[in-house]
Amino acid sequence: YSGLIPGKEYTVKGVLMDKATGKPLMVNDKEITAGATFRASKEEGTIDIPFTFDASALAGKTVVVFETLYRDKLEVCTHADIEDKDQTVTFSEKPEIKTTATVNGGKKAEPKGEITITDTVSYTGLTPGKTYKLSGVLMDKSSGAALLVDGQKVTAEKEFTPENASGTEEIQFTLDASALAGKSVVVFETLYNEGKEVAVHADINDEDQTVEFDGPEIKTKATVDGEKEVDPLETITLTDTVT
Repeated sequence: YSGLIPGKEYTVKGVLMDKATGKPLMVNDKEITAGATFRASKEEGTIDIPFTFDASALAGKTVVVFETLYRDKLEVCTHADIEDKDQTVTFSEKPEIKTTATVNGGKKAEPKGEITITDTVSYTGLTPGKTYKLSGVLMDKSSGAALLVDGQKVTAEKEFTPENASGTEEIQFTLDASALAGKSVVVFETLYNEGKEVAVHADINDEDQTVEFDGPEIKTKATVDGEKEVDPLETITLTDTVT
């Protein structure tokens, strides 16, 4: 501030504005306001006005602070420019994740011994420099429940610190696939920041999240000397070709 009368008492009152609408920002159906009363020691100076509120639902929003200065309940001056960058704070987009599960780069695997499912997680809306944790679990598509191998869930976790808001991370699940013939396995992933869930991708029907394990199959073709019809009065040899 500048132009104040030293020794006089002033009150500054502020309100947060939603830039998209040009109207006061509403959180839980209430305007977000703050203010402070101070005595000016000099003609020029600064004063901090903190606004404390729940920002959980503000992903992607841009908020502008309007301030008005009063002396003896009379408005002295105001700063209310919806386009002023100095008055503006932008909230990041809500974090989102998508995943693609593969075994050796493919979507199908043989149910033989130990295998590794690699889940490539793409993310958007993260805050660079913050630490996040990915937590994944394998699901049995046929039952919709967690896949059990030797009676245990198959899980994996990974912490990472993104350099950019968008990017990818790989998380790996190593398991014995011997008993998985004919099964489809889906990877569910949850993203956490400081112990709080910030994004989840858990669609049991998402093909990108799914790996299929081939089960044994046979088909047969029976013929007699290459023919499908034969004389019933003679001794014959029926050949069955099994694929």
